[in-house]
Parts: sequence; structure tokens; C-alpha cells
Amino acid sequence: MPVCINGRGDCRTISMGEMFDRAVEISHQIHALSTDMLNEFNQHFIQGQRLNLSFTNSCHTSTIVTPQNKEDALRISREHLLNLVVAILRSWQGPLQHAILEFSNTHGITSSMLNNSMKIAKQMKQLAKGLKRISEQVTQHSGTIQRMVQWVQALPETRGSIMSHLSNLLHCFRRDTNKIDSYLKLLKCRIPQQSNC
Repeated sequence: MPVCINGRGDCRTISMGEMFDRAVEISHQIHALSTDMLNEFNQHFIQGQRLNLSFTNSCHTSTIVTPQNKEDALRISREHLLNLVVAILRSWQGPLQHAILEFSNTHGITSSMLNNSMKIAKQMKQLAKGLKRISEQVTQHSGTIQRMVQWVQALPETRGSIMSHLSNLLHCFRRDTNKIDSYLKLLKCRIPQQSNC
């Protein structure tokens, strides 16, 4: 696929392998930042507090049926696995913007948490663009992509419920960024000419 730099006509063809390399690099960075953000949030706000934290089925993306392990993921067609990645990624657009807004309004949120959430938002946009290009190459038509899951925003009222809400959101986000990262690594290995997986 030809890619042009700065609109100057400096175009070169980027292979599917290079596109996946970049997507995996970005997804890995997003997952690492989400892990750091969750750990920092828990360290500053959750440790020692008695909050009602229930993560099991409270993630808004729990309705997206995903493989339970690597073997299950390998049995799914690469088109379907890619569609799952795109659906999960799209499903986090609203919740991530909500988290950034909450971070900016919550007393005690560190600047590194706010900066990390904004970095993640920027990288998720880059990843979405890259996955769009990959999808165009992998699937015959873009209409096969699974719909994103709508997020219904709960409106917590007390500081404790806000902290519980944000902790749950960050936990779910970290879980889903791990899925995205893992699935993209598997997809990269399933491209012809990739033998170092």
C-alpha cells in the first residue's frame, strides 16, 4: 500500500508486515500505558479504601465474544479476529474521553495519569487509522467489521463512587488493551512471510 510523507509525493509501498509491526508497536505502548495508569490510580486512590469494586462482568465490552485463550484465537479466521480488535478499539472511544474528563476534574489526579490518558487517546487514533488500512487489505470489504459496543455512562455522585467507577473503567481498559495487543501479535504471525513468531 503506498504511503506518502507530508503530501510531497515522497511515496513508498508499505508491506502488510510493516503495517502489522507498527500496529503491534502502538498496541503494546497503549497496553503498557494503561497498566501504568491503573497501577498509579490504585496506588493513589484505592489502596486501603473500602470501595465496591466488581470487575468480572461490569466491563461494557463483556458482550463482545472473544477467544478465551491462544488456541481459540488461532482457530478464528484472521478477518474475524481483526474485526474483534477493531470492535474493541472503537468501543473505547467514549469511555476514554470520559476518563480524561474525569481525570481533569478529580482532585488528586497526578499529571502523569492525565498525560498518559491523553497519550493513549492519541495512540488509539493512530492505531485505528492503521487498522483501517490493514482491514482494507485483509478483508474484501470494510462492511464486515463488527459494530462497537455502546457505552452507557453511569453518573456517580460521591467521591467514593467516582473512584470506584474510574477504577473499574481503568481495569476494563487494561484488560481490553491486553486483548488488542495479544490478538494483533497473533494476527501478525499469521501473515505470509512472517516466520519469526
